[in-house]
Amino acid sequence: MTDEPAPPRRLDWPHPRFAGSEDPEDVRDPAGNWLPEEQGAEAEVPPVIDSMLYPDRRFAPQHGAFGRSESALPGAFLFPEPEPRHEPGPVRELEPAAETTPRETHRRGLFIRELVETLLLAVLVFLAVRSSVQHYRVEGHSMDPNLDDGEFLLVNSLVYSELNLEKLAKWVPLWDPGEPDTRHVFHAPERGDVVVLHPRQRENRDLVKRIIGLPGERLEIRDGVVLINGRELIEPYIREPWSGSFGEIIIPEDFYFVMGDNRKASADSRSFGPVNEDDIVGKAMASWWPRESIGLAPNESPRLGAER
Repeated sequence: MTDEPAPPRRLDWPHPRFAGSEDPEDVRDPAGNWLPEEQGAEAEVPPVIDSMLYPDRRFAPQHGAFGRSESALPGAFLFPEPEPRHEPGPVRELEPAAETTPRETHRRGLFIRELVETLLLAVLVFLAVRSSVQHYRVEGHSMDPNLDDGEFLLVNSLVYSELNLEKLAKWVPLWDPGEPDTRHVFHAPERGDVVVLHPRQRENRDLVKRIIGLPGERLEIRDGVVLINGRELIEPYIREPWSGSFGEIIIPEDFYFVMGDNRKASADSRSFGPVNEDDIVGKAMASWWPRESIGLAPNESPRLGAER
């Protein structure tokens, strides 16, 4: 165990033999792979001659200029283990880039067209409503207790519209509209309707009254009782009866006799006479202010009683 290790065995390396030269006494390891550095350094060989005489490919295949390679380690030679195979997953299709197809372009065009049509329709409806429905403010107490002073009303100005069929028939061949030439689109003013009017006898002032007498009727007031063609008019909307009288008249064609519900404090047809249909703005439809008065307008349909 204490003996010194034997010096490394010298190798007999093949080398070229030149004429007239003598064999060297010994050949040392030129690359210093087997001998210690001190011994390998004593034999200096020019680099060019070294690469010519002792190339790396003439050494044992498991050795190189830098010692043993990893493939020459002791032990049985094993083939390298194959890399684990990964099972292919589901094929994922690449989503196509977003492009505007003709169908999408068509849909956008339809959407824009429908939007424009909706806006135009909304504008037309607004203009139609604005031209047909107006709002007025009640001034005074002539309609007490059914309408209060300061109450706001929505008035339909198209309900009494008229259409001249004679003029329309000129554009329609072979059509005879018959009589009368002028007719109402919806209906004519009716008894009991609460209307807003501009009487020509009282310019620059709007009045809210109730229609009492219709064209062609014979009207008379006796001791506060209204008589239509000799029959008593039953008026449930009257709270305080009027005891006055009004002489008998025949209401002209296209004229209406109007009165306020508060007969004791109302300026109506008893003072300025029947009003022309053209002076009637429209029919009151609803009350929208103040909050406690919100609801339908107090339109009534009074009936005729027995003759007197």
